[in-house]
Amino acid sequence: MNIRTPHDKFWPGAVLIRTETALQPQASTLPSLLIPRLHIYWKRLFLTTLLSLLLASLGSSVSWAQESDTLEVRPTPPPPDSLSQTLPDSLLQVPTDSTGARLQVNNPATPSQTTNPDGLKNPVLFTARDSLIISVGSSTGDKGNLFGDVQINYGETKMQAHNVEILFEIDELRAKGLPVDTGMVGRPRFNQGSEEFVGDQMAFNLQTERGRVTVAETQYDEGQIRGGIVKVTEDSTLYIKDGVYTTCECIDDPSYSLRSNKMKVVDQEKIFTGPIQLFLFNIPTPLWLPFGFLPAQNTRRSGLLAPTYGEDESGFYLRDLGWYFAINDYHDLQLRGGIWTSGSWKGSSLWRYNKRYGYNGQVYFDYSRLRRGEQTDPDFAVRRLSSFRWQHNHTLNPSTSLTSNVNLSTQSYLQSSFSTQYNDRVSQSISSSISFRKRWANTGRSLSLNVNQNQVLSTNTTSMTLPNMTFSQNSRKPFARETRPPGSNERWYERVTYNYNFTMNNRYNFSPIQDDSTLAANNGDGISWFDALFSRDKFDRATGGDDEPFDFRASHRIPINASFSAQKISLNVTPSINYTEDWYIQTNRRFLSFNPEDSTNSVATESQPGFFALRQFSSSLSANTTIYGIFPLKVGPLDGFRHTLRPTLSFTYRPDFEGSFWGYSRSYIDEDGEEVDYSIVTGVQRGLQQALSLSLNNIFEAKQVQVDSTGAETSNTLKLLNLDGSTSYNFAADSLNLANISLTARTSLFKNKMNINMRSSFSPYELNQERTRIVDDYVFDLTKFRFARLTQLSMSASTSFRSTSGTQGRPLETSRATPPGFSDFGSPGFNPDAAIAGSLVNPTGDQVDFNIPWSLSLDFTYSIQKPLDSVNRTITLNGRFDFSLTPNWKVQGRTGYDFERKEVVTTNLSFFRDFECWQMSLNWVPFGRYQSFGFNLQVKSGQLRDLLRIQQPKSDVGGRFGNTF
Repeated sequence: MNIRTPHDKFWPGAVLIRTETALQPQASTLPSLLIPRLHIYWKRLFLTTLLSLLLASLGSSVSWAQESDTLEVRPTPPPPDSLSQTLPDSLLQVPTDSTGARLQVNNPATPSQTTNPDGLKNPVLFTARDSLIISVGSSTGDKGNLFGDVQINYGETKMQAHNVEILFEIDELRAKGLPVDTGMVGRPRFNQGSEEFVGDQMAFNLQTERGRVTVAETQYDEGQIRGGIVKVTEDSTLYIKDGVYTTCECIDDPSYSLRSNKMKVVDQEKIFTGPIQLFLFNIPTPLWLPFGFLPAQNTRRSGLLAPTYGEDESGFYLRDLGWYFAINDYHDLQLRGGIWTSGSWKGSSLWRYNKRYGYNGQVYFDYSRLRRGEQTDPDFAVRRLSSFRWQHNHTLNPSTSLTSNVNLSTQSYLQSSFSTQYNDRVSQSISSSISFRKRWANTGRSLSLNVNQNQVLSTNTTSMTLPNMTFSQNSRKPFARETRPPGSNERWYERVTYNYNFTMNNRYNFSPIQDDSTLAANNGDGISWFDALFSRDKFDRATGGDDEPFDFRASHRIPINASFSAQKISLNVTPSINYTEDWYIQTNRRFLSFNPEDSTNSVATESQPGFFALRQFSSSLSANTTIYGIFPLKVGPLDGFRHTLRPTLSFTYRPDFEGSFWGYSRSYIDEDGEEVDYSIVTGVQRGLQQALSLSLNNIFEAKQVQVDSTGAETSNTLKLLNLDGSTSYNFAADSLNLANISLTARTSLFKNKMNINMRSSFSPYELNQERTRIVDDYVFDLTKFRFARLTQLSMSASTSFRSTSGTQGRPLETSRATPPGFSDFGSPGFNPDAAIAGSLVNPTGDQVDFNIPWSLSLDFTYSIQKPLDSVNRTITLNGRFDFSLTPNWKVQGRTGYDFERKEVVTTNLSFFRDFECWQMSLNWVPFGRYQSFGFNLQVKSGQLRDLLRIQQPKSDVGGRFGNTF
């Protein structure tokens, strides 16, 4: 028996249906209106009685309610006698017919909440815009069909479709769309928590809360999944048959996809697959794996780190395979390893930590075994390499901080194939530092402790400070009154200002012998600076025993000055005294030593322990003023010019502290019997200085006036030229009293589109006839228009042009998201794939912006060095450009021309192609030392870019640098 009730409400287990359309009754006479109403009354009474019998037979209860917008479902117990239920009079006031007029049924009694006899956990709320068809007693059981924009809500589950079939006996919903000529209307959509599916057909069981979707589509973060059949369990685990995974927006025809017959999605985070294969469009590729793991969300989580493969000077390799541990919100750990066909291997660990507003850092350790050649080869060698790096930033409190940047890597490691970083391969030195800083804001004092190390890789020369301590006191006025009456000026002695700076450092210097024979005689081969640091015997064997390992010094600096001004003549006068005191724990003594082997004499130096204080001072008096010159000239839009001149004149006096009066020097007798003076410690200032210095700062400006269409004038100041000059004259020098004249100039042209800078130096003295040295004879000759001799000149002009940004609004693709709270660690050695892990970046490190159609920058440099008669000249023109051939093709280049050598400098050309889901780059260095060609094709997805990447060559480092072992 079929009953068609387009406006009625029906559901076993307290479910309510509401139609969305209504017809209003038209005005008519009383008889014509009464007869239809009576007919409707008897018809509704018959249908209501029939429905009540049906509900009683199903053992369910019906709740009736009326709402203005949304209907609430309340489960109610079945009435004692459904046949005797009285319908309210409101039923007679609402007409209905088969066209779908609204029918609203109300029960004045308020039902009570009871347990659903069908065992459903939640009430079911559904609506349909078109109709409901109920079939009772059919061969497939009792069922209902909802048509037209059907929406069903069951707890956190939501289903939308054109047609939903309700199977009452098994509590199951089945949804499907309406096929039309252009596709499908009302395609089923399923939501369960954060899961969302779109498919052709769906089925969902209300009891087990499990579902089944055919031809399903869903999205996780930046990835999309399509499956032939998808089964959803109550814990949101998905089982997918004939699955397709891609990050392309077009899931129907993606440019690439990973396909597998079996997929499983767990906790909306991990996707496990059976045999998986790469497809380009719908074309299968040979890239096939027996199983796969795909991250469903771009968040921090423990998991496998994808390896890289290729070839370098150590053979074929598989490297950087490892595991990532997301320890907690503040720590994570990476363990990686790699093997080479030559028998080499490496292992590394990276521990990162971060606490917001507290500290952050990372510790990297790498241990490698590098094997070259076979055991029968004459150059066979096995070396064990290591690298330790530590970066740390710690804010103890607003006034105290601790930072460190430690790099203890061996030279062999940096220049081996194990280091893929360009900076490591070309690095000539490495350095480390640890710093502690403390400030006392109220007193103006600060304390700094530093430990630093610098190592020159080519010579293994190492210098360290263990430690370097600095304490400083900001400027203070010791004679200032604590309370000064209002309106009173400072007295002259109240202007006296001083500050204090104390520096203590203990310097360690390690300079090993480079001569092989001497090194072998001292048995110092293979001694590193670290070994020599803790052993004086090893230090003497490696260095020859002529130097002291440590050099201790403590320095005090006390500058005292006062500033006075004469307001009437705008003159500022500043006298100052600088006092320095240096402490040493040893002094030097030189003597003539005879060598019996070759019967020669040489000067030997030995250290004598003992405290020594070196006290020195200097004084100066400086005066400066400002002079303005106004020129009421009008040239075009320029109305008036101004010249600002700031001259500074200072006189400095410093004694000759190498004189015998101060006791800071000793003497020895050389081979010729002459007495030679020398300083007993370093830092003794030599020569009497009575210098008068002059500097002139010139600023040329103009007033630019602009008139708009209304006749209103606006003006702004335009800087035309900055010209500075300086020189000095030493009255105490026996010759060449006048120092070189220095001139600098800078300006901007074409509304700051072009910047021009010039720096030059002129000597006031002539050269001798052989032009090999400077003589005490001035160049100045007004009759020949000669003022000084040019010794150095450098000029540079730079400009850039670029088009306005396009309207495409295409953001740059970014690399894999950094874990929350963690910074991007891009220091050399920490990320072996740093050169390709970023977004669309060219080899020069510049990002590519497709929003800029074109840009051009030019830099012209001219320099000349002429200290004596020889001339060294450099003339270069460098340019950088990029332009878009099409909206998806970009070309970048960098080149230049050396006019002096008449050759093109290193040129780099890069081509970029932006696909829908891929990005491609080609880099070409056509000639020069770093001639190379590189190709890179990878997907944009931050999750798959390390896996789906084609890079040729696999490693161009070996090709560029050759065998450096």
